[in-house]
Amino acid sequence: MKYFKPFIIAAFFFLLQKPAHSQMITGKVIGESGYKAAGISVNFVNRRNAVFTNRDGSFKIMATSLPDTLIFSALGYESYKVVVTDKTVIDPDFEIVLLEKRGHLDEVVVSTALSAKRKESVAYSSASVSSRGMSSAPHPALAKGKADRKSGVSYEHDMNPDIRYESSGAAAESVAYKKMSMSSGGRVSSASGDYSSGIESGRKIYSSDTISCPTEITRTSQLLSAGEVNDFKKWKMWEDYNEGVFKSLSTKWGFYPTHRYSISIENKNHREVTGEPVYLINKSTHDTAWRAVTDNTGKAELWSGFNKPDSGEYYITTRNQEIISSPTEFANGMNKAQLKKDCNISDKVEIAFVVDATGSMQDEIDYLKLELEDVIRKTFEKNSTLNLKVGSVFYRDKDDEYLTKHINFQSDLLKVLNFIKLQRAGGGGDYPEGVNAALRTAIDSLSWSDDARSKILFLVLDAPPHDEAAKEMYDLIAKAAAKGIRIVPIACSGTDKSTEFIMRSMALATNGTYLFLTDHSGIGGSHIKPTTDAFDVELLNTLLQRTIEQMIFVHPCAADSKTIEPYKPFQNTDSLKVYPNPTNGKFYIETSKPLKEIFVTDFTGKILQRISLNAKAQKYNIDISGYPSATYLIRYITTDDKWGTEKVVLIH
Repeated sequence: MKYFKPFIIAAFFFLLQKPAHSQMITGKVIGESGYKAAGISVNFVNRRNAVFTNRDGSFKIMATSLPDTLIFSALGYESYKVVVTDKTVIDPDFEIVLLEKRGHLDEVVVSTALSAKRKESVAYSSASVSSRGMSSAPHPALAKGKADRKSGVSYEHDMNPDIRYESSGAAAESVAYKKMSMSSGGRVSSASGDYSSGIESGRKIYSSDTISCPTEITRTSQLLSAGEVNDFKKWKMWEDYNEGVFKSLSTKWGFYPTHRYSISIENKNHREVTGEPVYLINKSTHDTAWRAVTDNTGKAELWSGFNKPDSGEYYITTRNQEIISSPTEFANGMNKAQLKKDCNISDKVEIAFVVDATGSMQDEIDYLKLELEDVIRKTFEKNSTLNLKVGSVFYRDKDDEYLTKHINFQSDLLKVLNFIKLQRAGGGGDYPEGVNAALRTAIDSLSWSDDARSKILFLVLDAPPHDEAAKEMYDLIAKAAAKGIRIVPIACSGTDKSTEFIMRSMALATNGTYLFLTDHSGIGGSHIKPTTDAFDVELLNTLLQRTIEQMIFVHPCAADSKTIEPYKPFQNTDSLKVYPNPTNGKFYIETSKPLKEIFVTDFTGKILQRISLNAKAQKYNIDISGYPSATYLIRYITTDDKWGTEKVVLIH
C-alpha cells in the first residue's frame, strides 16, 4: 500500500495538468452534391492527431489543446478550416460541405436553352442577349428528367460561431401546401406518399409549378436566365403602371415613391464624393424626411412623402452644412453640389445575400446557390485589391423550424460558401413570408461598416411580407437607405404583381435595381413578366456580376488615371458624331437624321439629364460640366424610334 499511494498522488497531479478545455468534436462531412464524403482528412494544425471520415462521412476527433484550427482536406477538394477555441460552442451534429476545386474556365458553353452555343469572355459569363433571341423551351436535360424526387424538411447546423439563428416558435405539424402564384394560380396538394402530391408521412414536401429538379441532372451555374428593370434608367418614374393600379398598390403597402430628389456631389477636384451622408429636411418642421448616403458615383436618392402623401418645402444638408436651399424634384432636373473635401476612397466592400428558403423555393434554390457561389468566387478573384466581405441570411416564416439564420460578413470565402451550401428549402405554408424578419436580421445583425465604399444587399425571394409587416418594412427600408445599403431584389417563380411593386419600391428607396428570373432557362416554375415596355434577357450570372461591378467601381483619385467603367455593352443604330471628345463639359452631337430625345446617363445607365430638342435640328449643344470627371453615356432615340448610345469622356 505504501508503494501504491505515491502512484495515486502522481496520477492526481497528472490529471490536474491535463488541459481543462479539451473536448471531443464529432460531425459529418458531405460533398456539395449531397453525397457522404468518406476518406476526408480531419486534423488539427498544432497537434499530430488526425482522423479520416468514415463511409458515412462522420468523424470523431479530440481537441486537446485549444485554441487550434481544424482542417478538412482531400485531393480534389477545397481545404476548409474552422478555428476552435475554448469558447467555441460546437453543435454535436454539425455538418460541413466540402467544395470541389474549380478549374479555370477557358470557355463557357451556353446551353440550347439560350438558343445558341458560343464561347464567352471569362470576365463575364455571358454577353447580354436580347429576349427576342432567347428560346422559351426548357433546358434539354431538364426536359428529359423524371419529376419523381422526394423531398423533405432539411435543417442543417454549422459549428461556425458567426452563424446565428432567430427562433420563430415550434414548427407546424405536417402541413401540405404549395405557395400559389397570383399570376399563374396554384393548388394545394392531396395527401399521398409521392413527391408530386405534397405529403410524406409527417414531413413537409412541396411540388414545383412545372418542373422539379431531377436527381439525375448535374446542376451547374450559368443556367438561370434573368432580366432587369431599373426605374432610375427612366426619366419618368412608374410610367409603366396605369394610375389605378399604382394607386391600389401604393395604398396596400403604404408606399408612395414618387417625390424624388436626386443629388450629385463632387469634391474640389471634380471627383465624386462617396460615402457622404445627406439629409432631406422639411423647412417648416425641420424634420428629416429622408436620409441617404452618396454611392460609388457620388450620387444619392432622397424621398419626401415616401410613406404618406407629400407636402411642404425642403432643403438638403450634409452632416456639417446646408448645401442646397431649394432643391428641385428629379422631374425638373438633377441637384448638384460641391464640397471642399479631399479625395478619399475606402477599399471596403460588403455584400449580403438574403435568400428565401421556404418550400416554394424548392424548384430553384439549388440552382441559385450554385449561381451565388460562382458569382462570389469571381467577385473575389476580380477584386483582390479590395477589402471584400460577404455575408448571408436565409429565412423562412413564423412557426417554421427557424425564422432566420445568418453568417456575418467574412473575408474567408469558403466559410460563406459552406454556409450557403448547407441551406435547404422547407417550411412556409402560406403565400407571404418573413421578409421583414430577414431584412431586420440583415440590416441589424450583419456588421456593416460606416466607411465602406459599397454596401449591397441582394434579396432573393418569391413572395411578399405579411400585410401586417408593411409599417416595419417601411422602417427597415428607410434604415437601409440611411446606412447606404443598396437593396437589389431578385424575383423568383411565383412572384406576383403586388410583390413586384414592393420590390421595385425598395430598390428605388435604397438606390438599387430590380432583377427577376425568366422562363427562358426552363428551370423552375412560371415567372411573371415585369410591368415594363421592354427588357433584355441574359444569364443571371452575368447580370449579378455586372451589377456588383457597377456598384463597387470608383474612379481613382489621380486625375490622369485611365480607368474603364463597367458599363453594359451597347450597339449604335445610326451614325452619330460627338465632339470634342474628351470634353471639359461642353460638346456637340451631329446626326444624319433628327432625334426625338437625348438623355445623359452615368456608366450604370442611370439618367441624369434630359435634353430638350428642336425636332428639325441635326446639331445639338450639350453641357455636362456640372458633373464629376468620368465617362458618360449619351442615349438617344431617332424619329423612327431607334435607340442608340455614344460615350463621352468628361475631364475637368
